[in-house]
Amino acid sequence: MTAAEIAASAQGEGDAARISEQLPRRRRQLGLALVGVGVLLVAMQSWFEWLLPYDLAALETVRLLTNSPTLGAQQLVWFWALGCAALLAGLGLSASRRLVQTNGLALLCGWALGSSQVAAGGGAASIALLLLVGVASLGWQAPREGGATWLVATAVAVAGWDWAMSDYPSLWWGVLVLTATFLWIDRMHIRASDRRLFRALAERDQLIDSLDQRGAQLTALQGARTRLLASISHDLRQPLQAVRLFAEALQARPDPQDLQADNRRQELLRQQMRAADDAVAMLDQFSEFSAIEQGALQSHPELVDVRDVLDGVAASLQATHPRELLSLTVHGRTQWLHTDRTQLARLVQNLAGNAVRYSLGARPGERARVVLAVRPHTGADGQLGLALDVVDNGRGIPADKLEAVFEPYVQLADGAAGASRGGRGLGLAIVRGLVAQLGLQLAPLRSTVGRGTRFRVLVPAALRRAGPPPPEPQAQTRVDDPARLDGWLLALLDDEPGPRAAMKAALEGAGATIVDAPSLAQLKARLDDEPRFPDALVFDLDLGTGQPDGLVAVEELRAEWEMPVPALIVTGRVAVMGTVPMPRRCLLLGKPVPLATLVAGLRRLLPAPGE
Repeated sequence: MTAAEIAASAQGEGDAARISEQLPRRRRQLGLALVGVGVLLVAMQSWFEWLLPYDLAALETVRLLTNSPTLGAQQLVWFWALGCAALLAGLGLSASRRLVQTNGLALLCGWALGSSQVAAGGGAASIALLLLVGVASLGWQAPREGGATWLVATAVAVAGWDWAMSDYPSLWWGVLVLTATFLWIDRMHIRASDRRLFRALAERDQLIDSLDQRGAQLTALQGARTRLLASISHDLRQPLQAVRLFAEALQARPDPQDLQADNRRQELLRQQMRAADDAVAMLDQFSEFSAIEQGALQSHPELVDVRDVLDGVAASLQATHPRELLSLTVHGRTQWLHTDRTQLARLVQNLAGNAVRYSLGARPGERARVVLAVRPHTGADGQLGLALDVVDNGRGIPADKLEAVFEPYVQLADGAAGASRGGRGLGLAIVRGLVAQLGLQLAPLRSTVGRGTRFRVLVPAALRRAGPPPPEPQAQTRVDDPARLDGWLLALLDDEPGPRAAMKAALEGAGATIVDAPSLAQLKARLDDEPRFPDALVFDLDLGTGQPDGLVAVEELRAEWEMPVPALIVTGRVAVMGTVPMPRRCLLLGKPVPLATLVAGLRRLLPAPGE
């Protein structure tokens, strides 16, 4: 039986370590049984007038030594066979792992087998049994198994009886060659093959363990995703339902002189916009996490004032919470980084929003306090970087959850009264992805249950930059409102009438003059009636089946006018964000786009006319 066959038969009984322990034992049992059959066959020669050459001188020697003149050859060989069988059985049944006992039995058994020259009639039987012992010992010649001792003892006994009983001993050189050959085969081939087999089995066991762990992780992740989909189905309906009800309430036309009704309509409109913002934020979060998981998120580094980012996040959060419930402060001087401003702001927004969520109502009768800070920090490499801290006085995080909170779809229970709803278990997972995307590092999370939590993001020194030079004073000819587009002429292209009408109304509300059309040909015809070229193009990316997309339309107009007109492209396919190559002086925004973002994007593409 080969090593692979024995390993396959033992596969159901244990792992690679157990198979490596059982394999030599099984080989020993098989080898001892094989030698036992050989001893039996040698003894059975006495029934067939000795098929192998028989040496009568050996029998006479035994008679003289034992003082048994009537001892017959058949009696002698069967006494020898029974003794060898008993020793073989003792060696095979021995479960002892002590070297002395195992090798002692092997030594005695080998001497008995090597005595076949005097017990079984000569050198031919001795050589035959030595060959059989050599084959049977392969695979268990390790010292603790006794195979090598058994083989060497048999060889020494054969050579010794040959020297003692023959006037011209000639078996010693054959015995030496055979013994060395079997020892070499076991060491260089059998053991090497076993090592390869055991390595393969160990790798298989590791792979099985890894697959089991991965399967458990996938099962847990699938359960989390199932719960997430159920949460989306429920939570996304809430702001959409609110938007619909607010819209229906706004359809009523109260008396224009009724100031109270007009104030109510304004409040309903603010609540409707807040509900729409909640739905959009939810979709943005899912989209952003999906991009991080797929490795499709792209960064666009620029010079960023970190303190300005912290101030903006703090202002937006404080605006939605009364100061008697939340105190949100920012510490630190102006620091400049070369990084993606939008992604850095999202990272800080998620950390700060998480801190606010789990601080509100955590201490009854006490205000929630959240601090955002930026400060110099010496890294492990000895270089001076930055540390961004978000510290709160909330409920804290249990020690066994400090790592789990960064996993997707993991949420701590909202036990505190006043804590806001709306978490999806993705905020901190997005933080971890953005940290890796921007080349930052998350410091170990510090938190004490009942006292608060500190999140820290470390910024390497390589990302720090000196601030831009102060702008030269210029004469101000007029005051321009950055939230307005007064005097701008914009070309709007969208094949959907509803979104096109909404976009036109919003931009006209900001002061711009709009020339719109559902197709590029119609837009060209309408622009021919205008006295000047548009200041910028606002095109939808998808213009319907059979029509060129917005980027192709932009390039066509630029080629026709021979001027690089700035273009703002909007799309509802957020999955293509960051993957579509943009021409020069083009900006891609994902729907829905707030009016303020539209105005800021257009102003970034082109200064206001007359400037």
